[in-house]
Amino acid sequence: MLTLVSALPATQGTGSYCDSSGCTYYARDFSAYYEGAFRLIHNPSHVYAFGNVTGDYPIPPNSKHYRYSPFFLLLIVPLLALSYHDALVAFDLVQFALLPLLAYVVYRIFVSIPTGGGRTVRRTWLGLLLLALFVVLLQPFVLPPSGFTYWSWSYWWQWAEGQARVLQTLFIALAVLFVQTKPRASGLFLTLSSFDPRMTLAALPLVVYLGWKGRSLGRFGIGLLVSSAVVYTPTLLYSGLAGQFYASILGHNPYTFFAYEWIPFLAIAFLTLAILSLDILAGGFPRRRPAVTA
Repeated sequence: MLTLVSALPATQGTGSYCDSSGCTYYARDFSAYYEGAFRLIHNPSHVYAFGNVTGDYPIPPNSKHYRYSPFFLLLIVPLLALSYHDALVAFDLVQFALLPLLAYVVYRIFVSIPTGGGRTVRRTWLGLLLLALFVVLLQPFVLPPSGFTYWSWSYWWQWAEGQARVLQTLFIALAVLFVQTKPRASGLFLTLSSFDPRMTLAALPLVVYLGWKGRSLGRFGIGLLVSSAVVYTPTLLYSGLAGQFYASILGHNPYTFFAYEWIPFLAIAFLTLAILSLDILAGGFPRRRPAVTA
């Protein structure tokens, strides 16, 4: 909460991009979502256009360039009922309210891991669970370059920029949780996490591994394909967004890594490490569930 409160005044700040021709100043990252959603409704042929376009919603000094998958803008459209800055704060508050749900989903992931009855395994399970919650919710390993300034540097930038990384982390965690019990729902949640596909690709090996263990990989694959078709096809076909989206991808450096991106990345990395460690500790080697027979 203190990190959120300290970051909220910075939501009205700006960033800059400088090259040999000078510097251009921009509003926070959420401006890309807000302007993109505004253009989706009022000027869909320019959703991915770089720079200001005639008829834009005025976001001084300039709005950021939207680069995510087009379906994500449908989640932002309801926020157009608010002014830009009020929408940014509302988006932060909604995601902050999702943190207890994210903590519960991480707990359920650990509950679903069969560990046997050994005392050492149970203690390891509890220690890894507590550490997972600590890492996912507080991000203690991500510190600012100049030293300790805020409790969580990655979350501070998440709130200051109005980023969507808590929402993405929740979608990924739900995909991990449901892949063995509700694999089609897992495919849907992984699809929804793919508005920035880099983190989705990072999570895919863990989801596939758990689907293989649970003998649910086929149903997960069907859910992923159907969900992708339903989510992506209408938005990509709408007003030529497919061509705009792919052109934007080609013009973007995918290897730039910002502080707030540690939120899903560390969650994926630690969940993978914890699940594999518990599997190996409990059974010697990762094993599949027995096949269900009639």
